[in-house]
Amino acid sequence: MKIQTNLKVEKEFYQDAKVVFSNLGLSFGDAVNIFLAKVAAEKAIPFALEIPSNELSNRIENINKNKNTQVFDSVDELFSSLS
Repeated sequence: MKIQTNLKVEKEFYQDAKVVFSNLGLSFGDAVNIFLAKVAAEKAIPFALEIPSNELSNRIENINKNKNTQVFDSVDELFSSLS
């Protein structure tokens, strides 16, 4: 028995993924069903989900707290600051 569901996905990801699915001879629904079958069979997400490293976590925290960060108005300004 099949059910119908609605998904909200990022437009760019959807469009890019549909090209891949089409090249594999799959519809979007086919691909979602394959993903769900793998999740059900493995009782897990079928690819690695990783926790960010301590360095990345610290950088994210700094950005969120506006600590040890610089904001540039242009790429030229950024590159000028590096020299």
